[in-house]
Amino acid sequence: EKPDSLIGRLGRFVNETKIHLVASSELFVEFYLRRNFAWYNSELWLEDIPLDVKVLVCLAKNDEITNAKKIERELSRLAKSRSNIQTISWDEVGHAHCISNSDRWSEICDSVIKMEQ
Repeated sequence: EKPDSLIGRLGRFVNETKIHLVASSELFVEFYLRRNFAWYNSELWLEDIPLDVKVLVCLAKNDEITNAKKIERELSRLAKSRSNIQTISWDEVGHAHCISNSDRWSEICDSVIKMEQ
């Protein structure tokens, strides 16, 4: 199914609803996200990373939290001037899908090994 089809949009709505319900209605999850994760106040700009540091960016194109199209445009813009940034893009998956998918982990590991050679 295509992400822009009715079924694709319905699947995205269901995933977004699950994330909202788990993250905002469960008292302890909301507390943990608000109090114990420093990343929501952090920023890392790829332009600030030295050219000798290799970076692998993994992007889920159907991410329910971030604007994947905007990130993809920014990565394309940076790729013209920086060779230290590699990208993996997954078309049919949402936010954090790689965490529970061993095939994604293998792809990430293979990419990191390839970058180090």
